[in-house]
Amino acid sequence: MKKNCLVVGDLNVDIVLNELKDYPELGKEIIAKNHFLDIGGSGGIFSAVLSGLGINTYIISKVGDDFLGKFLIDKLKSYGVNINKLIIEDNKETGITINLSYRSDKYQISSLNLVSSLNTDEVIFKNIKYIGHVHFTSYYMMNNLKKDYVKLIGDIKKNYPGITFSLDTNDDPEDRWGDEIHKILNSADIFLANKKEALKISKETDTKNALNKLSREVKTVVIKLGSEGYIARDGDNYHSGDSLSINFKDSTGAGDNFDAGFIYGYINDLSIDESLKIANICGAKSAEYLGGVGNKKKFLELRELIKELISKVN
Repeated sequence: MKKNCLVVGDLNVDIVLNELKDYPELGKEIIAKNHFLDIGGSGGIFSAVLSGLGINTYIISKVGDDFLGKFLIDKLKSYGVNINKLIIEDNKETGITINLSYRSDKYQISSLNLVSSLNTDEVIFKNIKYIGHVHFTSYYMMNNLKKDYVKLIGDIKKNYPGITFSLDTNDDPEDRWGDEIHKILNSADIFLANKKEALKISKETDTKNALNKLSREVKTVVIKLGSEGYIARDGDNYHSGDSLSINFKDSTGAGDNFDAGFIYGYINDLSIDESLKIANICGAKSAEYLGGVGNKKKFLELRELIKELISKVN
């Protein structure tokens, strides 16, 4: 039986500006060589990429009944994402993030009032068949869900025995990094974070120490290190990998692509090591395309690379 994945989290439009000649400075105009409109939000990008890889994916989030909301709906459908549970609100503005993308990192400016209002009563999942995995995104953005994640996980488990859960908190815009996140980590099976997030949440200054500390709460922990690759721990087993050589264009959504690649392998019952290698391929390939999702050509290349990887293992 093919497993479906449910994504609960943020969805917005991304406006990406890249190949910038300078850094932002108050009162100064800077020029970008390229701009691009795409699916945004960690939940939106993850859903589109996972669906593009061939996993039947549902998303629960919020958009407005406006131009940007309709743009997102059309784009998600074009990648095969099931939007039956997507909440469309009249007279509300769809969220938007402006990304100033540089090779080393990015600046982000977001307006996400609508998506942050999503509450547990609106996460309606009971008539979705065969959910095998749930992925939560952008914990710190989801203001009305924060206190209810543990209850929500418990409710989902009652309806889908054997289901697994993953979480990528993404950044905390308020820079508080409160301890309440640990209640959720104890209920998750997989935690995916970048270096900054792992250090902030664990209150450690070293990534290896952060990995070990977080592994006391979550069985599988993956820390994305950007150009330095990744480190991971699954139970007592450690894994690591170097970054791949790429023709860099844009870092927007690379971490979400990495997440989608890992969950693709996990849902398909591949080993943790195989799943990490697929994740690394997806994250690297993302950076060769503008925007977090990319285009159909990217997915053709990814499928070939994944097929080649799996054939070598077998």
